[in-house]
Amino acid sequence: MAPPGRLAPAGPLGDKRIVICAGPGGVGKTTTAAALGALFARAGQRTLVCTIDPAPRLADALGVGALGAEPTRLTDQAAHALGITPPGVLFAAKLDTARAFRRLVEDKVADADMRGRILGNPIYREITTSLTGSAEYAATLALYEYVREGAFDVVVLDTPPTAHALDFLDAPRRIADAVKSPVIGWFARPPEGTRRLSWTRLRAGGTLVLRRLGKLVGSQFLDDLAAFLGDFRDVLTGFLERANAIEALLRRPDVAFLLVLTPDAPAVNEALFFSQRLADAGITLQAFVVNRIGPAAGIADAATLRARLTALPGLRDLPAAVSDQGLTDLADAATYLRLVIDAQDEQIARLARSAPGARVLRVPLFKADPSTLVSVRAVSDHLGAAEARQL
Repeated sequence: MAPPGRLAPAGPLGDKRIVICAGPGGVGKTTTAAALGALFARAGQRTLVCTIDPAPRLADALGVGALGAEPTRLTDQAAHALGITPPGVLFAAKLDTARAFRRLVEDKVADADMRGRILGNPIYREITTSLTGSAEYAATLALYEYVREGAFDVVVLDTPPTAHALDFLDAPRRIADAVKSPVIGWFARPPEGTRRLSWTRLRAGGTLVLRRLGKLVGSQFLDDLAAFLGDFRDVLTGFLERANAIEALLRRPDVAFLLVLTPDAPAVNEALFFSQRLADAGITLQAFVVNRIGPAAGIADAATLRARLTALPGLRDLPAAVSDQGLTDLADAATYLRLVIDAQDEQIARLARSAPGARVLRVPLFKADPSTLVSVRAVSDHLGAAEARQL
């Protein structure tokens, strides 16, 4: 429920405290997240919109400067442009992967010397910056921290730009499975009294590959690995606990998953797969947000087009000014546009038929640059009207 003295936004999103915009890159996900943040802020909610995208799309869309992990309040001018009155309730942040992992280590490791060893170990830096899924897991870590701190009524997360929306959902479980791996456990138990990898253990059965790896990359790499795992074993449980806490967070009833997509067949196929994956995980998809739907096609017949144009004041001399070929070209363009729009409508109808439990929010293709306040305001107004119609 909304805190005392605040108004909940209209529609099914009114009771949500966490809104997660998932989907592949390049489909208008950041603009959608910014527009939803503005929608909550206009209803009086203290709202944070956060992204992990390294590109400055969110900062550009909300009219703020460089973003960091500490939330930045929108300027009064930007807030007024988005219809937020009074200003001061909409914030934006860019999640920092390294910071998210560092805060988890700091939370779970009391010994300052051990924290320093872990954070300075090259194996740790590689895992937290280059490992597949590290960005997605960092996003869930940061989301968890923002919610736990309780400084905001609503947190809207623009998930990392990935080829597959499932990457974000699966990240906590992948990390948890890696932490529970028998291989990690085996390495995390160095011989008593030493933090170095045991060459006796390396010579044991089944370690031929590792011995060859030592010759290839050098003993320093294996020493770094042993030192890291020797220290890190004390926070493995913490990583597992946090992954489980994040999974529980994502299943709360005040969490809304929105899948942002464009109206083409591959995007709809992925959206339906994601919807089923959520259902299998016991999570309800709140809505599909279908972006960039084209306008309705105009007249697609040259003769009708000429008759309509010549009926307009000031265009009675059109036959002398415009050739029949020009009118035919315009009609052909309208015919092509109609085919495109029909194909989009067919895909949206397939989406609605195949996922009857989720709403489908249609967002038209606006003329404004998507990374501007004008575009965010237009999308926000459109989504706000769609929410109000659900009352």
